[in-house]
Amino acid sequence: MNSSLLVGVGRTDITPELGTALAGYPTQDRYAESVRDPLHATALVLVRNGVKAVLLSLDWILIEAEEVAEIRRLVHERTGIEPAHVTVSVIQSHSTPRTFSAFGWGEKDRDYVQLVMPRIIDAVAQAETNQQPVTVGIGTTHSDVGINRRQIRENNTVALGTNPWGPYDPIMTVLRFEGAHGPVAAIVHYGAHPTVFGGNSRVVSRDWPGVMVDRLEALTGATTLFINGAVGDVAPRTNSRGAVGDGDIALYETGARAAIDALAAYRSIKEFRDLDLAVLTKEIFLPYQPLADLETARRELAVAEPTKDRWGQAMCDYRHWQAVVNAHEGQAESGVVFTQTITRLGPVALVPFPGEPFSEIILRLRDYSPFSYTLAASTTNGSFGYFVTRESLHRGGYEVWVAKAYGAYILAENIDDLLIEANVRLLRELYASDGQAIDAKSAT
Repeated sequence: MNSSLLVGVGRTDITPELGTALAGYPTQDRYAESVRDPLHATALVLVRNGVKAVLLSLDWILIEAEEVAEIRRLVHERTGIEPAHVTVSVIQSHSTPRTFSAFGWGEKDRDYVQLVMPRIIDAVAQAETNQQPVTVGIGTTHSDVGINRRQIRENNTVALGTNPWGPYDPIMTVLRFEGAHGPVAAIVHYGAHPTVFGGNSRVVSRDWPGVMVDRLEALTGATTLFINGAVGDVAPRTNSRGAVGDGDIALYETGARAAIDALAAYRSIKEFRDLDLAVLTKEIFLPYQPLADLETARRELAVAEPTKDRWGQAMCDYRHWQAVVNAHEGQAESGVVFTQTITRLGPVALVPFPGEPFSEIILRLRDYSPFSYTLAASTTNGSFGYFVTRESLHRGGYEVWVAKAYGAYILAENIDDLLIEANVRLLRELYASDGQAIDAKSAT
């Protein structure tokens, strides 16, 4: 049994073939015509005192529970690591393959997913076999890579744009893992949509996080994972002043800003310590709003029928109301269970969110958390859409109506408070623990 922290790192290529359908925008014929930068699966395996944990970062847009379960099962078969101790995060670039299904956005590219699945497991296996003792340093810096994207128009409606007075998380955090012979790995945590490339782009890319990671790795030699944070209502800050950038120039603007900030945090680290490792695994119940009544659903379905084949909101509305009508034929569902896995590394707690949380949710969680560094990982271990605030429901906007894209059911109106309450309880329990794995059934 190891009394000091061990870390292993692995990386494999998961770049799609040209002609693969790209995700992120409701564009029917958006297929990859070139590769600007390759996509990766990057894995860290952390080991201490018999506790093993995997942090896996995929250069995808989203990951569904089905793929999370498959990755965990295959990792366990290959390495023996407990399935629930595997955290699968995606960077959320909108210039990557369709790894999820949504009404109006298209179906999951299962052929691509199955093609690269063995390569993803190979990245974890590489990391598991390359373990070495490390010490860890933690650095933070203020960063303006992100900007709130819920622009309020003069007519009081909300559009995807930029809102300079809206909330965003300005803290970038860097974890630096140092071995006996120098840097081993790094984690960069920050929250902003990787949407510099828009719906007209046909390139495969990691978007602005790719520029940042490549620069950091080139100058430090540390294999770097990017973990996206408060991404739900945050766009990349480019001079195009929109929620989506205008191509390569905007990419370098945002990516270079992110790289400068990440390097500043990385180089500010002076203290390195041998940190404790612990993992907490418990179930969280995410309740749904009640279904609309059958009469309303049939009426809305009829209204949406004439534009049902138009990609985006029109198709989304039709298929949502169709799903609601079908749901009335069976037993109503009250919610969904999410298995939460929080990984603790000394004063750092990594908290997965299976969707895209608004920045206010993350800022509140961090304020209430007992940990010095609470890193909320969006689009991690599943995808239940946007986690919006109750205040945003009143104004509406894209993030509110797009909840219909994921099926008949929509998360409860107070999902922001419920997520914070459940995760704060778990964080306090983990903070008070003795540094060992904690596995139990429910946090509700």
